[in-house]
Amino acid sequence: MHKILLNLFIISLSIPAFACPELAGNFDCVSDSGPVNSFIISKGVEANQVIYQINGTKLVANGIPETRSKGDGFPTTYTTSCEGESLRARMQTHVSSAICPSLPLDVDSITLFSKSGSDIIMDDQTILNCPDKAPMNIRHKYICKKK
Repeated sequence: MHKILLNLFIISLSIPAFACPELAGNFDCVSDSGPVNSFIISKGVEANQVIYQINGTKLVANGIPETRSKGDGFPTTYTTSCEGESLRARMQTHVSSAICPSLPLDVDSITLFSKSGSDIIMDDQTILNCPDKAPMNIRHKYICKKK
């Protein structure tokens, strides 16, 4: 009986890793409406949490907002979660920008990474909000091919 309970416990610890998509590799991305991007992504598990590294930024896929200070003094909040076969990464920050003379410019960006064979479809929607202008909504869909 103890072996059965121990096995069920071990299996339950690994469930979060199975709920998140297997996204790993070095990718070049193209879009009809935006620039060419490239990124490196990896997936791992630390302390029973699914961790993604995207271009060196560590994202814990638990849906809990995590705020970090950046070098420019503006804090950035990351909220990352797995939704079916997609990784949802949200970044909220303030930045200084020529777009917004009355600082700061609020940036709210949500990117969905979805697997399509060996490729990744990246759907990025960013809302830029400057205090003295109407919000700008920018959306790009990328097809990212593994290098």
